[in-house]
Amino acid sequence: MVQGWSRYLTPTPVQRRLGLVCLGAGQKQELDPCPPRILRSHAAVLVVDGQGWLESGESGRRSAITAGSLFWLFPGVRHSYGPDGRGWEEIWMLFEGPAVDAYEELGYLSRDEPLIPLVDLFPARSAMDRVLAACRQQHAGAEVEAAHAVHALILAVQNRRDDRADGAVLATLREGACEPWSVAEHARRAGVPVSALRQVVRRHGGCSPKEYLLRIRLNRAKELLAESDLTVAEIGRLVGHDDPAYFSRLFTRRTGMAPRDFRTQERRPRSS
Repeated sequence: MVQGWSRYLTPTPVQRRLGLVCLGAGQKQELDPCPPRILRSHAAVLVVDGQGWLESGESGRRSAITAGSLFWLFPGVRHSYGPDGRGWEEIWMLFEGPAVDAYEELGYLSRDEPLIPLVDLFPARSAMDRVLAACRQQHAGAEVEAAHAVHALILAVQNRRDDRADGAVLATLREGACEPWSVAEHARRAGVPVSALRQVVRRHGGCSPKEYLLRIRLNRAKELLAESDLTVAEIGRLVGHDDPAYFSRLFTRRTGMAPRDFRTQERRPRSS
């Protein structure tokens, strides 16, 4: 038996060009389990009150769900879920688009860990409430507002994953990013094995440690080009590249413009 409501959206081709769209959402008191099924889109289910279980994936492994938990459902993945005998209250939504694929590649949505217990329910509940409001009112621009709230939900859940240990590792990596150290040396200074360093960076940055360090160096170089009077060669050395020609080629290849051109574009006249 279900008590509640649902609304569905049909985004336009232009709205789909935003990269992520919400297809619908709803809120209900559920007493019966969802039978085994396979969705064509992504879904999120937030259990506000009550408890139950989730089965997802080829293994069909059952996980216990308590109030304040959210779980992701993935297209093409067989799943089933439901409350125990007392029922539960849930908020659900459907969404899809290439941006969702990018979130999954970055590790924000994990098929291996679809169930997320939330210590602080407020950020995820706020994002879900925004989706519900947009879907229920269905005013002009509802599809865009709902899509924006889906982004906010994904980020809220990811921020819940960011623990202090990972933050300390990334902070140490950022502090020494411009030093001529190997990945192994960075890992040693952060106090973790190289394999763990790779996992942390992949989880939060979606790339390898070398790529993460390079992005930090390039960001710092951009700041110095825009805000300082240092030469390109001096800036290159400050961000870890002693060969000015190599630094210029690298900067040009990664940003699409030479360091001097970037400086010309971003530099602002200084007041006397």
